[in-house]
Amino acid sequence: IYEEFQEENPDINLQMISMPTREDMMRKVEDMIMVGNIPDIVSFSGTGEKNTSDFMIENNMALDIYPYMQQDQEFADSISEVNKEYWSTENGELYSVADARMLSGGYWYNEDILHAAGVKEIPRTWDAFRGMCYKIWKWSERENNEIASLQTSPEGYLYFMDHMLLEEGTEKDRNDIGTISEVLKRLQEIYVYSTSENAEYSYLDETRLFNEGKLAIYVNGVWGASMISENINAKYALLPTTSGKKLSCESACFGYVLGKSGNEQKEEASIRFLKYMLSKKVQTRILEETEQIPANKQVVLDSYEKEMPRLFQAASLVLSAEDKIEVPDNLWTYEQKAYFTENIFRELTGKISPEAFTRQLGEMKIDK
Repeated sequence: IYEEFQEENPDINLQMISMPTREDMMRKVEDMIMVGNIPDIVSFSGTGEKNTSDFMIENNMALDIYPYMQQDQEFADSISEVNKEYWSTENGELYSVADARMLSGGYWYNEDILHAAGVKEIPRTWDAFRGMCYKIWKWSERENNEIASLQTSPEGYLYFMDHMLLEEGTEKDRNDIGTISEVLKRLQEIYVYSTSENAEYSYLDETRLFNEGKLAIYVNGVWGASMISENINAKYALLPTTSGKKLSCESACFGYVLGKSGNEQKEEASIRFLKYMLSKKVQTRILEETEQIPANKQVVLDSYEKEMPRLFQAASLVLSAEDKIEVPDNLWTYEQKAYFTENIFRELTGKISPEAFTRQLGEMKIDK
């Protein structure tokens, strides 16, 4: 899609710099800023909050997109409402735009495995969820088929934690060490149905196991639909809650930030790029080719019910939930996410004490 932007806009020279990891990307952006070479466009998607983007915004290095929205209503309408709601500043500025909405807060499950294990209904509470995992575990033990209830990645446990912390009545205690400690105990109760893993284990490993039919539950967003094998009878379910109330994640991650270089031609070119990415044509491609939920409301998901039944079922479930929370990328700083994903398996396997893990997280407070 980026390359086709270049083809359709020959007067703009688009030089793409791809980095292998988010950490490398952050360092590259910081290095460019240090030598006064502000990038024209940076994709911060998935890096979390309180990163280099803050430095760009605070030091007048980021372009406010709002004035361009005022000049072009079609452009303004192409930006998702959750993006405007979450990333607009108190002064009405907007420095970040995502080209897709994030719908998650659930998990994919292998319906054939659940039926074989005797699971008759999808659990609504955490107690029932643990009961389902236990039932699958006992069935697997009897059948000796080496199928695991779940083998969640560190990112998956981050979603678990957010759901537990952000349920009604607990949000005010999210920065409380005692509350985090209590949630860790609940995560430990779930982890007993997993095989021990290390921080290198990722959603890609989890995807592979699910596609091999060795995993009953696969924690990911609705975008995981495109990664699941057609041989798997997969459906989506919302993560449980203590009360049984339906809760999901619907938001826009921190996305593209445009550099404020003072070069009017470059800034206008960056806006053209953003308009291109949010155009109905490209947004349709993003949906059809990557199965991400488009930001532009002109692309209607309902028309894809038959063409993309898995994605439609998952997205409809997330959108119909009674309450919505932010995805972890919007709630945790980059440093917090890195610490959590690198150390959660150490905590769950007893290699680091809950007190030490909790203390470290408590020192890096959640800001939202």
